[in-house]
Amino acid sequence: MASKLIALNEVGRYVQSGMTVGLGGGPLLAAPMALVREVIRSGARDLRLVACSTGGIAFDLLIGAGCAASVEFAQITFNEYGAAPNFRRYAESGRLRCKDHS
Repeated sequence: MASKLIALNEVGRYVQSGMTVGLGGGPLLAAPMALVREVIRSGARDLRLVACSTGGIAFDLLIGAGCAASVEFAQITFNEYGAAPNFRRYAESGRLRCKDHS
């Protein structure tokens, strides 16, 4: 069976504009930050982000970089540090479609 692992510099070939991207991890710990930075560098836009189940810094960076068109979540937070600023700004201004599963 062929390996399903790819190098980080190949992320741009697989994550393309308009795709649905699910991210795990936590609000601040265990977030796949190297992957998130590569998605941002790839220039992918209009992504549908899905948090499993709580998102945080990874989602906030993707939103702030203009990569996200929508997000499904139970919550997007920085835990004791407060609300995720890009998420809040984009959601309140209507620039981000939100589907709250709380």
